[in-house]
This record gives sequence, structure tokens and C-alpha cells, in this order.
Amino acid sequence: MSKKDRIVCGLDVGTTKVCMMIARAEADGGIDVIGTGYAASAGLKGGMVVDLEQAGASIRKAADEAEAAAGVGVDWAVVGAAGNHFESFNSHGAVSIEGGNQEVTRSDMDKVIQAAKSVTVAPEREIIHVLPQEFLLDNHGGILNPVGLTGSRLDVHIHVVTCESALNQNLIRAVNRAEMRVKKVYLQQLASAEAILTRDEKDLGTAVIDIGGGTTDIVVFLRNSVHFTSVLPVGGAHFTRDIAVMTQTPMDDAERIKKDFGTVQTETIAGEETVDAPGIGTQASRQVPRRYLCDILRARGMELLELVKEQLWKAKESERLAAGVVLTGGGSMLDGISELMEDVLNIPVRQGVPLGVRGLSEGMLHPVYATAIGLTKFAAEESNASRKNPNKSGNTNSFINKILSLVGN
Repeated sequence: MSKKDRIVCGLDVGTTKVCMMIARAEADGGIDVIGTGYAASAGLKGGMVVDLEQAGASIRKAADEAEAAAGVGVDWAVVGAAGNHFESFNSHGAVSIEGGNQEVTRSDMDKVIQAAKSVTVAPEREIIHVLPQEFLLDNHGGILNPVGLTGSRLDVHIHVVTCESALNQNLIRAVNRAEMRVKKVYLQQLASAEAILTRDEKDLGTAVIDIGGGTTDIVVFLRNSVHFTSVLPVGGAHFTRDIAVMTQTPMDDAERIKKDFGTVQTETIAGEETVDAPGIGTQASRQVPRRYLCDILRARGMELLELVKEQLWKAKESERLAAGVVLTGGGSMLDGISELMEDVLNIPVRQGVPLGVRGLSEGMLHPVYATAIGLTKFAAEESNASRKNPNKSGNTNSFINKILSLVGN
């Protein structure tokens, strides 16, 4: 692999920020980050592109900064996507094993996955992920890699993620406007999980809750596979907007107030504390009780966490989340949100930060970078898969490859 071939790129296009990360794919499968770019988002709302030119300009700004820091140019990226147009479901497929010795081949594995994903999807939607959960051979389950085993019938359970094709194409076009190609689109919470979860957490049962700017993204892992994904149309920007509306202060000042003085643990606030809230336009600033501000944040936090609780109930996995919840994303930095989540969900919650990545400065060991780092790790996997299988398209599902590599180890 030449030095140029080893360069990979992850691009997190969010409602409030765009983060691009350039890294060198290492021989051991890891990545070494060599450049990062960051820009305020424009032209996006709730994870969806609403202004192509503005979105493209934001992406290009982050790309220019990342390329300058890395000292190299890139023309493709693995891109993260969010938005409440994403939907998911679990599916099942089965095939008979042909041949005299009835030995399962890689072709059999591909056929059973194809059978499982052969479900009716609305014409305006497309499948972006097919994630194997487990294989069964003659009704014996818990098999991660059936290749080489003997049996007469092979079954598979998979998790399927779909999105609206037009909205997905709008994201790809925004990246193209920034003079870059899209190697593959990944659901953002899958990328966040890749950056912050340990293998034990994926095995024992964990929910990742990624509170972004415009959405809160959920993924549930059990036995090293994805069992549930969901996107809620509420994120950190909604907390900020609540403060702006209720105190009649500009959005930028509301964001600063949220970060500097906000907490959802209102019992810690002294009754006499006040916060200076600048007025809108020519209106004068005024002093607002801090408890009032934080009551606003707590109300929004409780609303969001009740929605999260409902989603975990739908997943029917909450009683099996032995490793609890890992909270990440920029919105997870709101003071007291982890403790409030523990109270509402009644399971352990930890803050998720990127793990085991070389080249990260101390400032980047932060939840806001989790998605970009996970995307960059996926980009390295895509690059390695393309190098080993040049006739395969970039859409080869790296989760299947990962399952096989885990078994091989």
C-alpha cells in the first residue's frame, strides 16, 4: 500500500457543525489522524440539506482546514448521515445448502443475506445498511461465521437501515459541491459507536445515545451486532432555541448561556443566581434567574429522555443492556444530562469519548469528534477491503468483513 493509498477521510456533516478528519490507515487496522477541519454548518436542518450551496461551502471550509493541517489533498470521503427520514427493521432469510457434502460457502452466506434483504421497500426509499446479527445452521443459532460448517439449511437475522433516496442524494450532492466524492454513506450512530465502544460493551449489550445538534441518534448492540437503530428529531439546538425563545435573546447568546451556565440538575442552583441575557436587536439586556433558565433546559431534557426511553422499550433490549448506556455527541456535554439519564432509564450511563486512535490531541478526546473518528475508521476498512478485493465495489458491507475478521482472530 503506497503512502497515498493509505490516506483515508471521514466527514461528519451535522446540523450545527461539519468535521472532516484525514488519517493514515495503519497496517494493524488502526488509524493515525494527521489532519482535522472544523466549520459551522450552514444549509442543514435536522441532519438534512436545505440549501445546497451553503452546505457545500461549509463542507469545503472544513476540508480546506483538514487538508492544510494534514499537508495532503483528498478527493473522497466516507460520510455520516442523520435525520428522521432514516428507518430500520430486522429481517430474516433462509436458504438450502446445496452440494454433496453440504458445506457452507461464502456464496451461501451471500445468498442468505440477499434473501433476508429481499423485502418490499417503498420506491422513494433505498437500503444503505444490511447488518448481519447471527446465522443459524439447521436451527442452531449464535453462529457468526458459518463458512466451512456443514448443514442442510442456513438462516440469518439481519438489521436493515433505509433512507429517503432524494434526501440521501442531496447530501451526496452537497459533498460533490465541495469537490469531493462520496465513498459510502454511514448512519452516524454506527460511526459514533465504532469510535467509543469497547468489544465487551458490544457483546454484553449497550445502547449508544448520540445527542447531536438537530437529532438524537440511537443504536443498540448485543452479541457484537446491531439490533436496533433509531433517530429522534430533537438535539442540542432545540435546548438552545428554548432558551432563546423563552428569554428573548439571540441564538448565539443562548448557546453561550447554555454552555456557561446551563444544567439540568436544578437542585444545585442557588436561588439568587442570575444570568445576563442580551436583548434581540435594540432591546436592552436583562438579568434572568439562572434557575428559570435551567428549568427550561431540564424540561427539554426530560422530554428527550422520555423519547429515548420509549425507543429502548421498542427495542426490547433495555432489560439486557448489561453494559448500560454510552452517551456521546456535542449535546451530551450539557451539565447533569448523564445523571438525569441514569435516573430516567434506571441503568448505568457513561460519557463516551474516542478510544484507541493515534494522532488525536487531548482536545479531540471529546464526544463532539466521535462520529468523525468512527467514519474515518470505517474509511480505513473500506480502503483495505477495496485493496484486497479490487473487483468489489465500495459498497461492500464492512460489517460482514469485520464479523469474519473477528472469527478469524
